[in-house]
Amino acid sequence: MRMIMELEDLGEQLYNLLAQVLNRPENRAFFDSIRGEYGVLWYLLTKKEAVSAGELKEKLHVVPGRMTDILTALEKKGLIIRQKNKTDKRVVDVVLTKEGEKEAARRRKEIHEEYRGLFEILGYDDAKELIRLLKILLTYKK
Repeated sequence: MRMIMELEDLGEQLYNLLAQVLNRPENRAFFDSIRGEYGVLWYLLTKKEAVSAGELKEKLHVVPGRMTDILTALEKKGLIIRQKNKTDKRVVDVVLTKEGEKEAARRRKEIHEEYRGLFEILGYDDAKELIRLLKILLTYKK
């Protein structure tokens, strides 16, 4: 019984801490960017080929309307091109422009600077431990 209560307390602590981390204004912008424009740019940069809008929606966990808004904004900025898929005309493919590649690299550098600040606070060993624990969390399924 004591163990169950301790686990419940740990669960409460985890929930509260994650809520605080996710709701800090500086973190909120970062996490939103991962699922927003930067997430699309980064995914396209890593794939190095045309990707369907549907694949982007699934990989970034956004609803279709949100993905349309993101792609429209990126297209207006000249960072991506949307085109019909060559084999299936119902599918819209998305490709990075040269400017999109530059912007993805620039934003990646900004994020690395953010991480550097975090790692300086944590120190090398704790940073590695954080990454190890996050990898474990990624495998958790209920």
